[in-house]
Amino acid sequence: MKTLEKKSDIYIEKTKFLLFRLVTYFTFLLLPIYLQKEVNLEPIWQIIAMIFFSMFIVSQWFLLGKEIDHRLKIYFKVNSSIDRVVYRLFMGMFFMAIYFNLLSLLPHKWSYNIFWLTWIVMGLFYSWPTRGKIIKESVSTNFHEYRYLDKFEKTVLFLTVVMFFTSLPQLPNLFSTSSLRLFFDPSERVSGAFWNFISINYIPFSKYPKLLNLSWSIHFYFVTMSLFLMTFYALLRNFVSRRLSLLGVFALVSSWSFSKILANNYGFTLLTTFSVVWVWSTLWSTKSSTYRSGLFIGLLGAWGTVIDKSNIILLIVQLLLIHFVFFKEETAWYKRQFFKYTLLGVFLSISLFFLSTSTVSIEMIESVNIISAEIMRLVSRKSFFILSIFGLIVFMYKILGQTRSEKHKILNISHDSSIKVAISILCLLLIDVLFSSRTFQDFSILWLLAFFSVLLIEVIFQKIRGLRSSRNMIYAVYIIICLLDSHFEGRVKILLRTIGAID
Repeated sequence: MKTLEKKSDIYIEKTKFLLFRLVTYFTFLLLPIYLQKEVNLEPIWQIIAMIFFSMFIVSQWFLLGKEIDHRLKIYFKVNSSIDRVVYRLFMGMFFMAIYFNLLSLLPHKWSYNIFWLTWIVMGLFYSWPTRGKIIKESVSTNFHEYRYLDKFEKTVLFLTVVMFFTSLPQLPNLFSTSSLRLFFDPSERVSGAFWNFISINYIPFSKYPKLLNLSWSIHFYFVTMSLFLMTFYALLRNFVSRRLSLLGVFALVSSWSFSKILANNYGFTLLTTFSVVWVWSTLWSTKSSTYRSGLFIGLLGAWGTVIDKSNIILLIVQLLLIHFVFFKEETAWYKRQFFKYTLLGVFLSISLFFLSTSTVSIEMIESVNIISAEIMRLVSRKSFFILSIFGLIVFMYKILGQTRSEKHKILNISHDSSIKVAISILCLLLIDVLFSSRTFQDFSILWLLAFFSVLLIEVIFQKIRGLRSSRNMIYAVYIIICLLDSHFEGRVKILLRTIGAID
């Protein structure tokens, strides 16, 4: 009798799961149709609806990445739950980018119909109830990192979200695909493969110029920058506590330079955020304890080549570092398996490199001047980043002067992780100087300043570990410092202008 009751219960749970998933999935999926019918909707509601649709697309990347892990039996170690989220988001995006590029080869009508068919099939697949999905799939399990936030951490997270939403830059007044491409990529560095991907991704708006403009703008800001901030947080968690990781992200977003960079060149959200993903991927893959992480490294290299063909150098450098430096304790068999899994990405990278029409230039002196001027400008705009100077000194001492066995350590963080990040940063700097890429400019420098600033605060917190009230007071002071020079009122004015509330 009990067995029958259990079966009855599971059928009820499966029915609830199916109905909930179908209703939520198709509610978000049908948002483009609603927007098409309500073209004259107020800008604020159009923006909100487009954000929800973009976030829906991103959530499907995560589920696709999770399914790829399951099918290919990819199991890996993570430092925090956000590592897993970031990895699966990018993995799903890479495969959707490949698929959408294949769809772009078809006539528009075929691409349009297959686009909808694809999402319908995926919706039915993800919504179909199984015991595994009911037991394992929940939002809380994927964001375990944020289940036990204290009041200070919740405050910083709330302020970060508010600051991020109010930092939306003014949208371009352009309504054709070619003009939008030129606006987001004036130097024409981005490969056509990216534009094929984003065109198919938002193909429901292809015949609605205003909505097409909005969809591309929302993608460049909310999707790209969300991935950037999550990856930066995941990188910080390898070195500092959850509390300081949140503070580092907040310091980055609250910098006035964050908005200024977007105002000067919207497309830098794509070009100059790749560096943090590259550094994090090196750290993640070498700590994942699986050679199947090579699949991600290869595809990330291909994605970098899509963004800028000079990034293929980063893939080559990354593979050489992993093989000769970071995997020196692994067996030859493990290395061979790892590089077998990178072959798909390596093949795509080489193909994209030769098919791309952009050029790679060598302007060493000019690159050095640009980088040094940019660092001075970013530090002068944010007083919090002055800490980065001392944080860099401590980080260098940790690598060069402090031995692993030293009892009284200035900074108690992983020595191996510090070495990997330091080598990766040096490679980014050298490649940018030699080849005039944008791997070490704007957002690339901004996250580095926030990274080293937080490291110095970590030193202070480690020295006063037993004094909780003092740590809370210091933490609160730094939150206030970040808020005071955030130019919040300027961000709000830009946002109000964007939604049409003011002229």
